[in-house]
Amino acid sequence: MLDRRFPHGVRVAAPLALLLTLLLLLAGCGEGDSSPTSTKGPDPAALAPASTALYGEAVVRPEGEQKEGALAAARKVFRVQDPGAELRRLLDKGSEPGETVFSRDIEPWLGDRVGGFLLMSSGLAEDPDGAAVVAIGDRKALDEVLARLRRTNDLGESDRYRGVRYSHDPSDPGTYCTVLGDFYVTGTLAGLRAAIDVFRGDDSLADASRYTDGVNAVPDDALAFAYLDVRALLPALSSREDVPPLSRRALASVAKSPIVASLTANADEIAIEASGESELLDTESSDAEVSVGQLPGDAWLALATPPIGPLVRSALDSAGVHEQAAAQVRSNLGLDLDRDLLDPLGGLGLFARGESPLDLGGGVLLQLTDAAAAQRLLTRLQAIVSAGAHLPVRPTSAGDARGFQVGVPQSPQPIVVLAKGDKLAAGYAAPSAEDLLDPQQRFDESSAGKAAIDTLGDGYEPSLVVIVPPLAALLRALDQIEVADFSPVLPYVNAYRSLAIGTKRDGDRTTVRIVAALR
Repeated sequence: MLDRRFPHGVRVAAPLALLLTLLLLLAGCGEGDSSPTSTKGPDPAALAPASTALYGEAVVRPEGEQKEGALAAARKVFRVQDPGAELRRLLDKGSEPGETVFSRDIEPWLGDRVGGFLLMSSGLAEDPDGAAVVAIGDRKALDEVLARLRRTNDLGESDRYRGVRYSHDPSDPGTYCTVLGDFYVTGTLAGLRAAIDVFRGDDSLADASRYTDGVNAVPDDALAFAYLDVRALLPALSSREDVPPLSRRALASVAKSPIVASLTANADEIAIEASGESELLDTESSDAEVSVGQLPGDAWLALATPPIGPLVRSALDSAGVHEQAAAQVRSNLGLDLDRDLLDPLGGLGLFARGESPLDLGGGVLLQLTDAAAAQRLLTRLQAIVSAGAHLPVRPTSAGDARGFQVGVPQSPQPIVVLAKGDKLAAGYAAPSAEDLLDPQQRFDESSAGKAAIDTLGDGYEPSLVVIVPPLAALLRALDQIEVADFSPVLPYVNAYRSLAIGTKRDGDRTTVRIVAALR
């Protein structure tokens, strides 16, 4: 059968990394003209049932600027001049004798778009029901391939459902296929029959307002998008005892509207954007916040979270373990969970810097609601470390900051913990802790940090930024002193300038954007 090289789970719901790889390589397969926008063919969603829980779609033959952008990104990321030719070579090389050869049996008839859906009834099954819907670009070429496969017994005996003849793969009894109008469809028996039902007149996903409203926000130049209707999964999840209460609440909170994610790529960046409505992120603004921008300017890793005290309390309450957790914290740490931790605990920041083991640094910043809370936590931490760590602990200070440091065996630098005002910082070496409290230059004022944050676009609050060149330098240094062999990955790491993740709120809708900037 045409898709026998791929395990069922991959055929129906490919992981994002694999999908990204295939999309950027498949972009080189088309022979499109230089028109400014791609021309979309038949819509695969027209064969997905309206009750679909998860649907994904990709443009595999982009044209014009869309194709040029995808090819430029693929050349940089995968370090090949002709990504399409490399994909053909890899797919053809992976074919066993007597099996389908991509360039001979698939590429000649492959259309512009490929879609795939999972059924609502699948829930979170390990091997869910669904189907892939592949647009046919050349029906005559496909008919020739299918005829040859039947002659060689690579397609099993046919059966019928609602007047449509379908076949199965003798090497994989759980996989079936048929041709429905402009599409080649393959999947589980339930998935295939669901597509046939839509073909025969049942409601399709393409006509469902919940779907069309959601995908309206997908950029015109997107190479791929995914649609997740959590509401469609909830009935199937309600009967599963292995789904924790917190997970049920999290899923229910995002069921108000579907989650839609898209992928775009050009010579400058690869971007993934996902949006939806969620009550989980409806946290009140707080003075106890940490931002990526306030972290040290020479960081190559900068991460910041919203106030984590309310989030942890909500999670404990939802799971029904708040009192149990409070008892454990009191017993093990001598702290009151609510008064000493959850009530005063605000945002958390983390950074790392250094291009060699000799100048490596980093640390964690905790923002508390007030200075008294920071001092209480500092005092308790010092007592706990002194009593249980069996490591040298001594007081230290830096300007107005007071704290302690802990010697680490086989390490040239100690761990330094400092409190100043309503902030508590722990860093590897004193300068790291000091810079967390009062950086010489903020991250959002450094040229590299500002450029990486700007890739997210207007209105996005960054939560994670990685500056790649200094990280690559560190990996090279570790490779040279044989700490680990990074030589195979370094050429690929060098393709990137930065990675940034940010969030934007617009009313009830939250959008998360991930941007990998290319060099």
